Amino acid sequence: MCHQLAIWYKVLNLQIPSKVTTVGGIYLWKDGREVPDTMSVNMQHPEELLFTWDSGFGNNALGITEHVLGVDGTVINASEMDGPIRYEPQKVNRPQGVEVIGRRSTPVTSHLQNFLDCIRSGKEPNCPVELGYRVAIATRMSVDSYRQGRTLRWDSEKEQVL
Repeated sequence: MCHQLAIWYKVLNLQIPSKVTTVGGIYLWKDGREVPDTMSVNMQHPEELLFTWDSGFGNNALGITEHVLGVDGTVINASEMDGPIRYEPQKVNRPQGVEVIGRRSTPVTSHLQNFLDCIRSGKEPNCPVELGYRVAIATRMSVDSYRQGRTLRWDSEKEQVL
């Protein structure tokens, strides 16, 4: 989850969510695991944005996909790591909008290479510590919400989960 959140937290400059609710369970893989095989996470952000993340390990039909739904359209990140990224306009708000299909310009290993290069050079990585902090808090809130069976809240003044 944290790997998928990081890119959107960076692109949209999302802060730590104000509320997180996670539901799910072990519905398929009854093998003693603790991590749910099916789960849904809802994160309410102070930027007036609802970020949802769903995972189901019982079926691979969708693979890893990401859909960002906005008033002007939808950005779809394909399931293959080197697949296309597509923009589909929301015709009601952008009647003249056209679909755009793009390709990634870097190999899938570029994130790791950037990290290693920054260790050597001392430069700031593409995923800096502050971004990692926000993503880690959101991810931890998601896990704890599932385990505690309740909605968790972030107190930005105290920098504390309630």
